[in-house]
Amino acid sequence: MILTGLLYGWGDDRPAPPWLLALLRFGTLAILAFLLLEPMLRTTTETVESPTLPVLVDQTSSQWMGKDSLARRLALDALVKNLPEWGDAQGWDVEVFGFDRVLSPLEAANWDPRGKRTDLGSALEGLRDRYMHRNVPGVLVVTDGRANRGPDPEYSATKLQVPHVFVGTGDTALVADLDLSVIRMNEVAYLGNAFPVEITAQGRGFEGVPVEISLHHKGTQLGVQDWTPAHSFSSYTWTLEVDALEAGTMELEARVQRRMPGNRGPDEVSLANNRRQANIDILESRRQIVFLANAPHPDLAALRAAAESNRHQETQMLWLSDWTPTSTLPEHDVLVLHHVRPSLMPSELARAVAKSPALWLCGGHDTPWDTWGESLVGFDVKSEPLITEARGRAVQGFDRFPMPTDLSAMMRLWPPLACPTGAYEVTPALRVALSQKVGPVDTGWPLWAVCEHDGQRLASTIGEGLWRWRIQDLAQHDGTSLVFDELVNHTLQYLSSRDDVKRLRIRGPERLDEDLRCLFMAEVYDVSLTPTVESDVTFELVRRNGEPTGHRFVPSPRGTDMALDLGFLLPGVYDWTASCKQGGENLVEKGLLVVNAVQVEASLLPADHGLLQRLADRSNGAYLGDLNRPEDVTLLRDAWRTWSPGLDAKDVVHASSERLPLHAQTWLLVVLLGLLTAEWMIRRSSGGR
Repeated sequence: MILTGLLYGWGDDRPAPPWLLALLRFGTLAILAFLLLEPMLRTTTETVESPTLPVLVDQTSSQWMGKDSLARRLALDALVKNLPEWGDAQGWDVEVFGFDRVLSPLEAANWDPRGKRTDLGSALEGLRDRYMHRNVPGVLVVTDGRANRGPDPEYSATKLQVPHVFVGTGDTALVADLDLSVIRMNEVAYLGNAFPVEITAQGRGFEGVPVEISLHHKGTQLGVQDWTPAHSFSSYTWTLEVDALEAGTMELEARVQRRMPGNRGPDEVSLANNRRQANIDILESRRQIVFLANAPHPDLAALRAAAESNRHQETQMLWLSDWTPTSTLPEHDVLVLHHVRPSLMPSELARAVAKSPALWLCGGHDTPWDTWGESLVGFDVKSEPLITEARGRAVQGFDRFPMPTDLSAMMRLWPPLACPTGAYEVTPALRVALSQKVGPVDTGWPLWAVCEHDGQRLASTIGEGLWRWRIQDLAQHDGTSLVFDELVNHTLQYLSSRDDVKRLRIRGPERLDEDLRCLFMAEVYDVSLTPTVESDVTFELVRRNGEPTGHRFVPSPRGTDMALDLGFLLPGVYDWTASCKQGGENLVEKGLLVVNAVQVEASLLPADHGLLQRLADRSNGAYLGDLNRPEDVTLLRDAWRTWSPGLDAKDVVHASSERLPLHAQTWLLVVLLGLLTAEWMIRRSSGGR
């Protein structure tokens, strides 16, 4: 400031007043010098979180079905409309959710309690995930207490550690009812065979009343069984044999009703649960897989277990040592040869193997592959007396059958196989599904491959130790071998089929419950078997004895396939046809879809308000009362207003601090520019230098 004063204080053209200019210059330099110390500016922000009351509302039909169903439904509608106002007296926010099988936000305009399953436990856990560490004074739940899916509500209610308040819906009284509760049978049967059907019926309030249980198919009665309940609550199981006379999906319907004539006994509240439908696939025959082995081996057991996991296949085991000149190979679709050398096979067996429609050769580190012939297996290897430990690597572009989705990830976990060491020579006919990865080196040597020779399809597995792959798969998938079994069964399907390389492939469910969305995926390949989404794939769905509906697939975000969401379908059997035009060729795929009816909410079991009271006591909550009529809504709201002030609910203030460098503040730059500008303007206005 002194130097600035001396500069502006001498000479005839000095600006005035010099002391002000010196003060402005001093302020500018002082601020810049202070910024060299890198000062920080701390700011504190406070936000206020008001209490939020989560409300769970049961959206299943069991709450209002039965006696006085109209009054109960009207009461539920009135309560749902009134619930958002239950936090007004305390100034709380209210967020309403509906639940049946899943948890979702609920709006009164879209309220429709027709859910098929009650998953109260998962709904309570879903609230825990949403409101953990939130300002929640309590949870309000409206339900009848009939949980028939998911985790135990008595355990789930302890997850979010706040009081739980309950409103009981539904009828707690035992009503007179006949219930066709279960129809059990296999998923598949085979043409010409008989299969068992087990039917379980229950009766409440029908003690001493004659009842009949019957089974029907296409309007024809297949059997009838008389039953007279001996107690007020009785159960009866009837088993009968049904003949599989026609291939395809067989629709069965079980019924329970009072025996005619007489028609005596109490009136049932509902007849919705007096019948139940089920479907069974009648197959013409199973795919026959014959294993021919030199000796027992864990790889053999793993392959056979994987093959038997497919319900459309059956296996048979033969030992080479048991072969006699009078022996013959059983009828089969695929013959699996495990560690069998051509030189050790009797001539009759060798001729039978040559005539087999499909072969799968499984060898080990000491298998002499050259004895099979390069033209047959598609490769040749000059083996050395060494063992190569090789992991599998999925080969891109393999198109003979679809590879399991998680195969590449599992390959990194599966142990290596013991393979022969030598120089491999591969023919153009060989299609390699898995190649050998030796240490960090990806080789082109085959590990799992297929080829065709003179109309005969053949697969080759080079390494030994497949049982370790299946054991690892079981460990990774909680006792279920998913990836390994799928790889084995896709290989068997390719070998036994003559039309596996399809340019239009449709993936979708074969069986589905009516409360699940139906999703289909489509893959289209051009003539070079490159996936494309440019084709227009149409989908026609026809319910048996119904009208067809048309749909179109849309490209998925992945860009390699297309998706179709059919939403929720009515129970029944559907035929579908997918078609598109690609490369001037019409591609068509057909299939069958069975949608199963879900009737667990129609059993008319009494509402379990005792469960709600236990949950309320365990969480230090309250049971407000029952909802039976629209007038009860006012009583329940008054009970809530009386009880809720005892909850510890206050606004929560969240404070957060942030430190920023002072030189990054915009206002400080404005101040510096203002000081320099003021100094310049004073000098220029006074005509000074």
